[in-house]
Amino acid sequence: MKLQASYKEGKIYILNETGTVLLKNDSQVELELWDGSSELTNKVFLEYSDWLEHDGAYFGTATFSDDKYGTYFLQDKYTQEESGALRLDRTLEVKETAKTKGIRMWYSSAVLPEDKPLFADLRYFAPPAIFDKNDLDEDGLEDYFLTNNLIYREDRINYPKFMAFSEKRKLSLWMERAVLPKYDSNPDRVVGQTMFLHKTDIGSLGVWSRDYESVHLRAAYPYYEGEGTIGLYISKCLPFGAFYPAVTGEEMKVSYILGAESQDNFNTACWESIRRIMKESDLKPVELSSSIDRIVDYRLQALDRYYLEFPEDDGCPAGFVLNCHPQIGEQLENIIQYGFTGQNILNAYNMIRFGYEHDIPKYIDHALKTTDFFANKIHIPESGMFYNLYNTDTKEFNFWWTGLLLPLAYAKGDELERLMGPLYQNKKEVVDTLSKIKGSYLRCMNEDATALLRIYKYELERGNKHQNWIDAVYRYCDFLMRTQEEDGSWYRAYDISGKPITEPEIWFGGTIYEKKSSTSTSIPLLVEMYQYTGENKYLDHAKRAGLFVKKYPIDRVKYNGGVHDSIYRKGQLIDNESMLYPMFGMLSLYKETKEKVFLEGAIDAAHFCASWVCLWDIPLPEDSTLAKYGFRSLGIGACDTCGAGYVHPFQLLCVPEIMEIAILAKDKELFEAAKLYWHGCNQTVALPEKDWGYKYYGLQEEGYCVSWFAIDYPMFATDTGFGHRWKGEGNKTCFPWIQGTSVAGYWKMRDIFGTLDFDEIEKRYF
Repeated sequence: MKLQASYKEGKIYILNETGTVLLKNDSQVELELWDGSSELTNKVFLEYSDWLEHDGAYFGTATFSDDKYGTYFLQDKYTQEESGALRLDRTLEVKETAKTKGIRMWYSSAVLPEDKPLFADLRYFAPPAIFDKNDLDEDGLEDYFLTNNLIYREDRINYPKFMAFSEKRKLSLWMERAVLPKYDSNPDRVVGQTMFLHKTDIGSLGVWSRDYESVHLRAAYPYYEGEGTIGLYISKCLPFGAFYPAVTGEEMKVSYILGAESQDNFNTACWESIRRIMKESDLKPVELSSSIDRIVDYRLQALDRYYLEFPEDDGCPAGFVLNCHPQIGEQLENIIQYGFTGQNILNAYNMIRFGYEHDIPKYIDHALKTTDFFANKIHIPESGMFYNLYNTDTKEFNFWWTGLLLPLAYAKGDELERLMGPLYQNKKEVVDTLSKIKGSYLRCMNEDATALLRIYKYELERGNKHQNWIDAVYRYCDFLMRTQEEDGSWYRAYDISGKPITEPEIWFGGTIYEKKSSTSTSIPLLVEMYQYTGENKYLDHAKRAGLFVKKYPIDRVKYNGGVHDSIYRKGQLIDNESMLYPMFGMLSLYKETKEKVFLEGAIDAAHFCASWVCLWDIPLPEDSTLAKYGFRSLGIGACDTCGAGYVHPFQLLCVPEIMEIAILAKDKELFEAAKLYWHGCNQTVALPEKDWGYKYYGLQEEGYCVSWFAIDYPMFATDTGFGHRWKGEGNKTCFPWIQGTSVAGYWKMRDIFGTLDFDEIEKRYF
């Protein structure tokens, strides 16, 4: 859509070809001046003193001069891009500073001013920070910050672009950085300081309605985060932001793209937003320092370091623990986790297969013992369920606190409260309630039960039948079929007798999107059981679940992962797994049934899953750990909405499925997203040529901060074992899921495509 700028009566109008006003700037120039000492700033609103057209471009200029604050000259240049979008190049010259020590530029534009939409009237997309309105509890407010005014540092967004979509107009409108930010550093500030000088190229983008009669797209340069942010704290939103040093003779430059496009629906608009970026950018995947085969070898060597077995104990406990700080390598506590952050049976499958292929008997032995213990002792025959955690030191089953940041995962009572600090009050109700309940999460059970079926079939093909393994799978599937709700769903967790657990509501949620958030994780297992047994009942139950998932999270864009490790105000998060597991379920159903509804669901889910890939190299502080090792954010996977700016390699699990769906949909950009994931998420494995500061080759840190993450919070600002959450640092945590999911993706690539060569696959299908 072609846009043009018009200046009339002191206002800037952004129009389409038919003259419809899409955006309106009430104030052309908004400056914020700071004296460097007080907590007050001076907001200056200016109109252009000149507006002229030259050689197809429009120029607006303004001058602000004040004895107290100094003199500043601003020029805006509007030009039309080949795509039809409008480009704004803004330059501010500091002529004289006087009292001013720092300056911030703002840009604000009313969305569809003739309609005067409220926050609730539009839908928003800036992954991973916001999907629609992040309103799973449907109270009209964004869930994690309880506000309708959201402006994010650009390094929290997978690409510095913010889109609003009008259902009424079937129109998407966006604002993005025309020239990507090039530099950043950690500013010289003290804990608690919310206003400070910082020479950085990082700005902010978002949506704002306070003090306006309608919704505004809003940008700040340099960055500001207001009513919703985890930049400084988790348990409280403390607005903060930087001011560019106002030095006489200094120039500030920033450029934006303003775009618009007609789209049939929000789902399509979101993917087209990503597709446009990929088409217009020259994105070359991160170059890996070694082959994937060699990386997998080192991954499994590292995993096996953390294998434990206790043949003298009841049931012969055995499993992979890998709960360590990678820089130190020391095992923190001997707890075997199943599903989620543990993925013990998925790891057993990886180990046994690699062991057979490379003649490593100990890998086979460790995998067999791990799986036997799971089937014999972790399985609960009476209900068909599985426990989630086994403590090899206490010889007891543990409950609930799987997956939390180390060392929170294993802290109890006063120790937990000491480590969490003020944040503990957010979770006290959850801790007090769930510590008295013995139960298991559906997702955890589904993940390792699915892996159990796969390792059973793998062994069966080799002539080795393990009746105890398949019996456990049968009993668990009976549990699934017995507990499936009439609408095709399951609840998020069950006590060990098989009854749903739904309280406390702050943890399990009150809406269908929250209480039943793990439903999709049951589908692949039931489909595979149908394939193995030929019994229609398994497929029937899977299809019922598939229709539920298609209707609710996919069609309504109400994705929710139902994770078990939230340290935020809200117990459940929109995260990368939110889209990944619905995509798995839809694809498995389509491949088995060839029903169009499941293909449509798979494509929609894959598009959102792919949108979590970082599409630019975020500038890091030069003295940060990640910068020193040459980390590139391009291709790394985002983690969750609330923690936007925190990235990790989980998406390695879903690369083959995204590729399959890309081939089915003939979607080249979707395929390219999978390639970016594969390279970006594999780059930080410790190898002899680059060890990333980790103790052992093959280790990979769980996650990395590419933006600020609660940097003033006591849990991270002091030495409590978590590591600082400054930009450019890792989270100093390892869990077995890293090996489990990454190597599983490796096997699936080989099984589906027969090669790991993306160029070969691309030539074959595109």
